[in-house]
Amino acid sequence: MEKVILLLTETSLETVPKELLSNPVIIRDARRRGINPRYLILDRARHHRLMINLPNAEKRGRPDILHQVLLLIQGSLLARNNLIKTYIHTINGLVIDVDPEIRPPRNYNNFIGLMSQLFELGRVPPTGRPLMRFVNGINYVLNTELPDRKILLDDVRGKEIGLKTFVNYVKNFKRPLIMIGAFPKGSFEERTYELADDILKIGKYVMDSSSILCRLLTTLEIEMGLIT
Repeated sequence: MEKVILLLTETSLETVPKELLSNPVIIRDARRRGINPRYLILDRARHHRLMINLPNAEKRGRPDILHQVLLLIQGSLLARNNLIKTYIHTINGLVIDVDPEIRPPRNYNNFIGLMSQLFELGRVPPTGRPLMRFVNGINYVLNTELPDRKILLDDVRGKEIGLKTFVNYVKNFKRPLIMIGAFPKGSFEERTYELADDILKIGKYVMDSSSILCRLLTTLEIEMGLIT
């Protein structure tokens, strides 16, 4: 295996939808953060009451999930040895290319500020080498990385497989693409299922994204000789 391509799929990351932009809560929140309300990140912790009537509300407004998993991935030994490449696919179909060397801010508020800047400018930082940038959809990922297997980890339709068996399976491919949901509730869109060659579930328990990734990354590091 040359490298794992990780696609955080249907990630609960978006700016405040237009139907909420004129709400006084949003205006005050944006003013407090010193940004244009159009680039304020939707966050259930602050905007819960406003989100109740939004379509697909149960999957939205949880950028903290992305923050947690990025800290895990980008701080892993796989990332330090350039053996993993991360992309973020958002709930609205946008795709973000993550530089393997980025270390996300550990402070959540700083991370949210970074995400606002990304939506405003299309990249961060504004000049120099981009550490995160928007790219042209999932096709960009497929055409750039040329994965030889696309695997979706899903609790709803996935075929149960043990963690060690899964890692041994993944090792058969040079550039496997592993898709992991980064949203709190609900199921994947049908187009996500159609993209996958395999739909699998690790173990019999339902686990959140960070729990799955913690176990998966560690097992991969052991199997690849990065931890002895």
